[in-house]
Amino acid sequence: MNNIISIYGSHDASVTFLDSNNKLKVLEYERFVRNRYAMFSERFDGRSLGSNDKDRRKFLSYIKSQINYEVEKIVYNELSNLDLQLITEYFPNAKFELCGHHLAHAASGYYLSGFDKALILSIDGGGQDYNEVSFTKIFKGDKSIIPLTIPSINLGGAYGKIGCPISEIKPGPDSNTDSLVYAGKVMGLCAYGNVRNEWLEFMANYYNSPDLSLDILGNVMGLDLNFNSLKEQLSYDLAATSQYVFEQFVLEILKPYINEYDNFILVGGCALNVLFNQRFKKLLDKKNKNLYIPSNPNDCGLSLGQYLIHNPNVDVNVYSGFDILDRDKFEYYKDKYHAHKIDTQEIVALLKEGKIIGLVEGYSEIGPRALGNRSIICDPSFPNMKDTLNAKVKFREWFRPFAPVCRLEDKDIFFDDAYESEFMSYAPNVKEQYKQQLKTITHEDGTARLQTVTKDQHSTFYNILSELDKLGEIPVILNTSFNIKGRPILTTIEDALYCLDNTQMDYVIIEDWLFKRKIK
Repeated sequence: MNNIISIYGSHDASVTFLDSNNKLKVLEYERFVRNRYAMFSERFDGRSLGSNDKDRRKFLSYIKSQINYEVEKIVYNELSNLDLQLITEYFPNAKFELCGHHLAHAASGYYLSGFDKALILSIDGGGQDYNEVSFTKIFKGDKSIIPLTIPSINLGGAYGKIGCPISEIKPGPDSNTDSLVYAGKVMGLCAYGNVRNEWLEFMANYYNSPDLSLDILGNVMGLDLNFNSLKEQLSYDLAATSQYVFEQFVLEILKPYINEYDNFILVGGCALNVLFNQRFKKLLDKKNKNLYIPSNPNDCGLSLGQYLIHNPNVDVNVYSGFDILDRDKFEYYKDKYHAHKIDTQEIVALLKEGKIIGLVEGYSEIGPRALGNRSIICDPSFPNMKDTLNAKVKFREWFRPFAPVCRLEDKDIFFDDAYESEFMSYAPNVKEQYKQQLKTITHEDGTARLQTVTKDQHSTFYNILSELDKLGEIPVILNTSFNIKGRPILTTIEDALYCLDNTQMDYVIIEDWLFKRKIK
């Protein structure tokens, strides 16, 4: 059935549909309204993340402009009755069908994995499964998706909440986003800490408790875990200990299935934990078993999963997001900034000068990680580049790491235990002899969240890396998402040039045209 639209309405809202060219589109609402973690639903489950009626109507009008068929069915999750009434105004003949949160997560992985049979683990901070909220579910993929068990533990919620007392972590734009913001930052910070053995039992009890009380955890550990109260080494050690306990719990959940299944799929927000992914992938490799993690395992991939349940054989490209929304103003901006055409050789020359460059081309990536079409890149051999990027371009915390990109065929030259990682799903170790030369992408614990590319996957990246190799340079570049703190990955030329003019970024390349920062 092709005449369907799939909508997920809570934080990280998205919509999936076939456009008028019969191409699958997965559009993340936050990038349309320029509001990180935005909900489509004006209010669901007592939460509101900045959506308003005007934005919602503009979004629905945009979707309607992209299709040329009558919508017969709308698959959805986490939308209120008022939301459904609004959608009906735009698609009056569509019938609505509710889909479970974790089932959609499972589908977003299984139908893209290429596996016939697989064990699917979905771990999230919570999601609406029809009339209940659940956190973790296990499924079997075998032609269809079959539920197996429901572990009662809230691993995602527990992990994210640990960020609350850590003063090095800046909170989100409002209290509703804090838990969403914290998890990735805790993962980044734990590289600076040590696992405290004396805390392990207390931390395990915290993860197992239904109320996830930081007060209780703090009392038994002798720490003040009130908001923003913990500093420096204690906070680093808290993050590291939490990461270790999280990994142990997930491994315990998976342990009964290791011998039974050859293929495994991780989905849900916790599938973005590259440290665990690396550990689990290494374990499976020793047993000649396989692991798949999609590009959007978190909630921004739920509308895609809901869609795939009905159309499992549809062609899905990772670059299926928004086109450049103000492409009609391209000529105007080219003239205003005196932009000129640029080739790979010139890009590499600028990188070797230590220039920081934003890249905008084609359709945006689906998922939370920039994979070349909405990226900021630079040469990772410059030792102070990490501090410059964090403080003067991204405007984020000092400890946040950056990802390297290399050609797939080069991964074993520069990294230990490296796997194909098109979506930045793993964190191998940088080889000792390259840690100093690649200091900017080498995290404190020696790891790096690697992206591997082939020419077919991303020709621009591949050509840049090949040109570096040709010149006798290390064919590795730094890639981070094209946005600044608190903002989603951008979708417009206007936002790209705003970043150029208001940060210490040097250039922006839009569809092979080079824009230089204005001199103020």
